Amino acid sequence: MAKPRFGGLPPRYTFFLNPYTDYRFTRCPNCDQPTRLRKFVLFIHVDPDHLLSMGKTCRFCPKCEWLIAHQDEVESELAILFNRLDPKALGNDYLIIGTVERKVWREGLRRPKIINEILPHVADFKEVRRVEVRPAGWYSAEK
Repeated sequence: MAKPRFGGLPPRYTFFLNPYTDYRFTRCPNCDQPTRLRKFVLFIHVDPDHLLSMGKTCRFCPKCEWLIAHQDEVESELAILFNRLDPKALGNDYLIIGTVERKVWREGLRRPKIINEILPHVADFKEVRRVEVRPAGWYSAEK
């Protein structure tokens, strides 16, 4: 049975939300090659009813197509945004659903778009992983 998908684009990237503030994954947890900094547009749902796209510099392994966002940075930017737009949403649960095409995101900065205009340009993740960091920098990746 096919897995339900979100967005109009095929799934991309293996995603990992890094909860560790002292470990930045300069090496890929999958292949141990150096990761690169790259700007992505993350598509995020914030409870109860907010959908937004956020430009974010993340760690990326081009070989494995692993995308690593740092939780503390994402939450800091969400706090700044919702402090201004909707203080009731501060601290609410959120889910990073996938990525948005940069061109559509840039157009949306000039002219806000409704969700039906954005969804065809959203790609959810192939899979979401959890990575556990152990002493001495060893880690293990889990689905």
